[in-house]
Amino acid sequence: MDVDKKTFSLPRFLKSLTREIIVPVALALIVIQYVVQAFQIPSGSMENSLLTGDFLLGLKFTYGSPIPFTNQKFPGYALPERGDVVIFRYPGEPEYPDNNPSRYTHMFNALMFGNVYWDHEPADGQPHLVHYPDGPKDYIKRCVAVSGDTVQVHNGVLAVNGVWQRTLPAKGKWTASRRTASPRDERGPFVIPSVGDTLYTDSLSLEQLWWLRSVIVQENPDSHVEYDISLWKDGLEANNYEFDDFAIPVESERGFTLNALLQRNQLVLQHVNQGDTVRGKMPFAFYRDYARMAFLPVMIPEEMQGSFTRKVSYIAFEGMQLQDLEGNVERLNALADADTVLDTSAVVAQDSSVAPVASHFEIRRQILVDGKPIDHYVIKTPLFFMMGDNRDNSADSRYWGFVTLRNIRAKAFVLYFSFENDDQAFALGNPLTWWRLPFRIRWTRIGKIIDLID
Repeated sequence: MDVDKKTFSLPRFLKSLTREIIVPVALALIVIQYVVQAFQIPSGSMENSLLTGDFLLGLKFTYGSPIPFTNQKFPGYALPERGDVVIFRYPGEPEYPDNNPSRYTHMFNALMFGNVYWDHEPADGQPHLVHYPDGPKDYIKRCVAVSGDTVQVHNGVLAVNGVWQRTLPAKGKWTASRRTASPRDERGPFVIPSVGDTLYTDSLSLEQLWWLRSVIVQENPDSHVEYDISLWKDGLEANNYEFDDFAIPVESERGFTLNALLQRNQLVLQHVNQGDTVRGKMPFAFYRDYARMAFLPVMIPEEMQGSFTRKVSYIAFEGMQLQDLEGNVERLNALADADTVLDTSAVVAQDSSVAPVASHFEIRRQILVDGKPIDHYVIKTPLFFMMGDNRDNSADSRYWGFVTLRNIRAKAFVLYFSFENDDQAFALGNPLTWWRLPFRIRWTRIGKIIDLID
């Protein structure tokens, strides 16, 4: 039996290619860009409302979809409201490698593989392509307050506009057995700035100015923003000063600075509890350097000589750690004043015409935008305060401040999959564990609407 064989036709091939591949891929990219964002819950900060291993879809167009090849967004039909579960770009990491938009050009987002940039000024032996595999990270938290609200936290309980939130939303929980003076348990009261508000740099504490720096970075992604602090002793710059008795509370949130203090003083913690204090020598330059950088590079460029791409990764230096610096300077001045009173009493008995002069320390601070210092800043976009439902185990706005509208990515909408694998008993690379897969799926969570979880 003869079978007619169709001859190759280029128009027919192109039509099939367009119908089967190009159009579906294009539609998928449009949906990913403008409509939805897939997100996996990586930690327990939203327990038990959302669980580690939950996979959800977020609606981008609710708060405004990004405009391609720009730093702008299309208008959304709503703003985040109190109670919304929101996906947003974490403000503690640089959006561009090294926080330098003039040196790096964003080429594309490779989705699960991270972002790729072009380095216009690579060091000798370094490639032009820069791979940012784990950032800038997306976080998911609950919006608990918006611009104009007054926020306070006491003993781990949140108050908004004077109303204490003693019942947590959805299936949130408290887990701490004791309370400390950390930002987790104590904050405020303070007012979240609104659009058009003018903030003056000389009226803000070190940490408040750090929060403002974060807002400026979020609202001006193409600008280079630096936070410069300097120590002055009796009117003279003393950035090389070393504190002899620098005190840091033992708290997990202060892990970076606490470890630095322990290493410099060759100390080993024994029999200490959360909230206890560790003391030792600490140079002011440690805080000065990291305040200027605002993040800590994880990878050393020299170790990637000759590679096709250079990977970058960062750990945030949280501004709440500047509380310790400010507190230690205040303590230094208080001790000096007390010593002066004692010394003066002794001197008066001998010669009332002579009195000792106490050294006075102060921290001067400034924010530089594209190399120029500013003394005030006008808020451009609405600001939001985010917290995890797992209130005692959540790194959120209590530590790193406000999230601007520009950093908001999507409103969490629906759970499309949920998978429990905390013990890592299932491994995709190990076929012997595949039989566990059906038993690890949380079938009852699939299809849940986020706003209806209670």
